[in-house]
Amino acid sequence: MQPALQKAILSPSYTPRVRDCEAVVDLVVRGLATPQAVTVALLRVGKPAIPAVERALASAPSGARQELVPLLGRLIIETAVENPSPLLGLLLDPDRKVARAAVIALGKLPQPSLLVESRLIELWSRWTESADRRAIAEALGKIGGPSSLTLLSSVGQPSDQSVLSTVIGKATQRLSRTVQRAEAPAVESRVRATVPLPAEWPVTLRLRAGVEPILLIELQRAGITPLSIERSKTLGEPSRMTIPWSRPLGELFALRTFVDLAFPLSLQPFDLADVRMITEVASALSNPAVETLLRALTDGSLRYRWELIGVGPRRSFLHKLAQEVSERLPYLVNDPTDSPWQFELLLRDERAVGLSLVPKQLVDPRFAYRHKMVAAASQPTLAAALARLLSPRAGDVVWDPFVGSGGELCEVSNLAPGVRLIGSDREPAALATARANTDAAAARVELLCGDALSLWPSGVTCVISNPPMGRRVCRGELEPLMIRFVTHVARKLPPGGRLCWLNPMPNQTSLLAERLGLARSAAYPVDMNGFWAQMELWRKR
Repeated sequence: MQPALQKAILSPSYTPRVRDCEAVVDLVVRGLATPQAVTVALLRVGKPAIPAVERALASAPSGARQELVPLLGRLIIETAVENPSPLLGLLLDPDRKVARAAVIALGKLPQPSLLVESRLIELWSRWTESADRRAIAEALGKIGGPSSLTLLSSVGQPSDQSVLSTVIGKATQRLSRTVQRAEAPAVESRVRATVPLPAEWPVTLRLRAGVEPILLIELQRAGITPLSIERSKTLGEPSRMTIPWSRPLGELFALRTFVDLAFPLSLQPFDLADVRMITEVASALSNPAVETLLRALTDGSLRYRWELIGVGPRRSFLHKLAQEVSERLPYLVNDPTDSPWQFELLLRDERAVGLSLVPKQLVDPRFAYRHKMVAAASQPTLAAALARLLSPRAGDVVWDPFVGSGGELCEVSNLAPGVRLIGSDREPAALATARANTDAAAARVELLCGDALSLWPSGVTCVISNPPMGRRVCRGELEPLMIRFVTHVARKLPPGGRLCWLNPMPNQTSLLAERLGLARSAAYPVDMNGFWAQMELWRKR
């Protein structure tokens, strides 16, 4: 039976019978199948497979028993067994490697357990070997609570600095976050939007590359002069515009073309591998003005998470950085789960060049009308930028021939409430989505089912659109679609009429538009999060 069983468990369609579970487990004991393959097969059986694993553990040789413990743990966890007593019993096993495997398995339980925690804490005083205590510390860090934090915080520096000390440090950090999170008040937003800043601060507005001219117009109308402008030329990296600010953060949402905001901190550049980098970052956060700012704007505990921008994961570096910050600034709690603040370290070519405090739990009310979305819907700040570039006037009739989710028309309505708005699409589902959003925005929009290449609603003086691009195109190549669209609009627009759109193919359509009587008055290459398009404004001569 064994050869056939060896082959069967590799099939994704094989589910063992309950009476065959012992034979399936025996494949691991005899070294005829991997624990992973057997685990997958037994998970299809579920809870009835657990007794077969327990019986094998009672009689199998030592090496096999170590492999069976993780298998038992996965069955208990993934079949939602509430009582982990089979694993708890193994904590007293005379084979220390088996008992340690049980500790590791208990540390993977999905829910904290006071019973499990108390049993692991009892083991700490009896198990003094470094490998044993590493397993206990790691498990307590995952499933423990205040008692585990008290134990591990009281442990003196162990001699095994490179391994055990690191495990204890990580476990203590994780437990501190768990305890702090449990004590945090349940508030909807932990960053206050309605209180003034304690002093004037530089605030960096981050925006899609290419939208800088539009945001500059918004700032000018608000009477704000930027301190600096950093235009990005790299896809995926935002442009940055820094302004002086002392009023409540919520007032910044009168500006509609930036994506999010951050408080930049002064930082001396260092290579990421330079040991001074961690000290420099912690020193920048130690400025008393930083604590004053965070306390003024935060409800509840001051929790934060780290984010490295411009490099891949650097877990060891982030652990050391969090440790350094915790020692210097105990009022800050490093917690990657739903924290009100994100501390971002910007790196270029493995060199730290910027440090920012980003309020992640700051409610942005600007685009609350976005109740539903279609595929590849307009990013709302780009829709707002298009509306501002169009600058609708009284008497205009504005048509979006690829209305999608309706974002552009919602933004035109916000800017010029009295303008007549028309949206159209070939897909009824898109029209239903646009209706839900325009109603939520209190925008009066006429919605029509029709093809943008042939439809022309009466009275249209302006066309605004983010047309289908790339994967959104479902009727042939993009270039013929764009050429036909430009031709249709140029021929139908009345003199003085305007076309404001995101053009994915400016090189292929610009000369055609000019020959058909359009004159371009603005053109800005814009990051579409993966490729460049051109935000354009054309007028009919």
